[in-house]
Amino acid sequence: MQITVVALMCHALANISQPVCREEIVVKDEMPMQACLLSQAALADWKAHSIYAGEQWRIGRIKCVPGDYVIKGAA
Repeated sequence: MQITVVALMCHALANISQPVCREEIVVKDEMPMQACLLSQAALADWKAHSIYAGEQWRIGRIKCVPGDYVIKGAA
């Protein structure tokens, strides 16, 4: 089954009380749902090699969605 792994990436800005967050699709691939749920180490590696590398960004949430996922607000 195709699973889409989505990470909610959050950045804390100095003058804003709430962090700024955005969804990013990490991978769309054929995998069992259990593999997605156990993918924390792979997500840490993805973060370290993405535009979200660095301490200012954190992974706020991860979700595993069956099938295709479209980021809210994306056209």
